[in-house]
Amino acid sequence: MNDQAQQLRNIVSSSRQTEDKKSNMKIITVASGKGGVGKSNFSVNLALCLKEQKKNPIILDADFGLANVEIILGERPKFNLAHLIRQECGLKDLITKSKYDVSFISGGSGINEMIFLPPHKIEQIGESLVQLEELTDTLLIDTGAGINDIVVKFCMLAQEVYVIVTPEPTSITDGYALIKTLKNDFTMKSKIKVVINKASSKEEAHQVFTKLYYVSKNFINAEIEYAGYIPYDEKVFHAVKSQVPIYIYDKKSKASAAYYQISKSISDSKGEEVKLDEKTSWISKFKKIFSS
Repeated sequence: MNDQAQQLRNIVSSSRQTEDKKSNMKIITVASGKGGVGKSNFSVNLALCLKEQKKNPIILDADFGLANVEIILGERPKFNLAHLIRQECGLKDLITKSKYDVSFISGGSGINEMIFLPPHKIEQIGESLVQLEELTDTLLIDTGAGINDIVVKFCMLAQEVYVIVTPEPTSITDGYALIKTLKNDFTMKSKIKVVINKASSKEEAHQVFTKLYYVSKNFINAEIEYAGYIPYDEKVFHAVKSQVPIYIYDKKSKASAAYYQISKSISDSKGEEVKLDEKTSWISKFKKIFSS
């Protein structure tokens, strides 16, 4: 009897050590205050560029109701996150590999369900997600536009949040609203990096970022970083109509070169120790965030 009790204690101890170990997987959440700014295109093309640099990214499509990632990649996944929640498939079954050698996870209705899951279900999902560390070095979470519970939770889970903004005044205003919500209302510790999409020039991109930096620093005391810009490029529209990512459609296009540059900065910084918190693993943080 005592031997059985000791074995049980050893199993529990081993499980806790696995959960609390530091992860080498980088988590990047892509968000925007406004829809239609090119957020899903950013996620897909960024993943393609990272793949070319010998990284192994996986995209989690967390845009509930608008499965843009699978449309851009031209795939119809067999399973989505709802199947995992209902224990109808395992994590590896959930991952769809696209024709471009970039894998993704479809959120389906499961993303919405995660807001209302009981603690024991969160525990089950967390145990399944541990396997991601063996399958990817970079998890890209493509969230829905705007500010809601699921967007905030995925932003809090990440080490870095990339906020996509265009030069349109409404996009700048909504982008600031998202930053304010994350930093001021939820005191999020993740780094916020801003990407200016559809900019007519480098100067315009810098002007847009400077506005965001000024109001963020002076009104909510939040530090944000400039991650780069994607220039306005008509070839992107042709690629979208062809349902092909711009980086596949034309690697020499202005937009493709910009995506590659941003991915290179991410790849170059990957050598730094990846950690969400000094004492908390990402799985522990996942369970805490989605249980609240």
